[in-house]
Amino acid sequence: MTTFQLPDLARTDAGTTLISEWIVDTRDRQDRAARALLGEWDELSARFRPEAFLRLSCFASADGRVLLSVAQWTSDEAHLAFVREHRAEMVNRIDREIPGIRRPGLVRYRLAHTVVPDNAGDDTTDVIVVARTESEPAPHAARWAEATADRLRAAPPPGMGTAHVFVSEDGAHGLFYAPVTQADGVAGARPYRLLGTVAGPEAGADGAGPGGGGPAL
Repeated sequence: MTTFQLPDLARTDAGTTLISEWIVDTRDRQDRAARALLGEWDELSARFRPEAFLRLSCFASADGRVLLSVAQWTSDEAHLAFVREHRAEMVNRIDREIPGIRRPGLVRYRLAHTVVPDNAGDDTTDVIVVARTESEPAPHAARWAEATADRLRAAPPPGMGTAHVFVSEDGAHGLFYAPVTQADGVAGARPYRLLGTVAGPEAGADGAGPGGGGPAL
């Protein structure tokens, strides 16, 4: 079932958070690709009911060029097993409808820090901001994540909701994610707008998963 809830990236049943970009170049292709991707995952979730699939959300970059996907599964192993069976056919159908999508690759993240500012403003917004770092050697990403979380705790930007800072499984990437009511309030971060979310088969009627405690991915 497709919903319009921002993900809860701190849900305890999520063993992995998967983030990927599709480069689509125009706003029309962005909207079409999002509808196709959400439709495919909605159908796959309903037909195969993969218990390890929790949620997938699609976000549109403000410039219309990028489709950002944020998914949560109970484990990387369960995700890999499912996509080995179904991803190629799904992507082929989307590419026949919207040819020319470029996919730089998926990154597997682990939650490192959650920052909840006073009066967090994420209840009604459908806008998030994302900032990243990529580094060698790998420990730099963990240091970046810690420094980012410390900075947010000390001086949270106006209008920022509950923020999450991640480090990739391989330790080479860091990522900051936060819902905002002021898209330009976080220096160096890019804004994205929620286009839709597909809940996994274990989600309740309100769209929250068993470990959700609020909007869930």
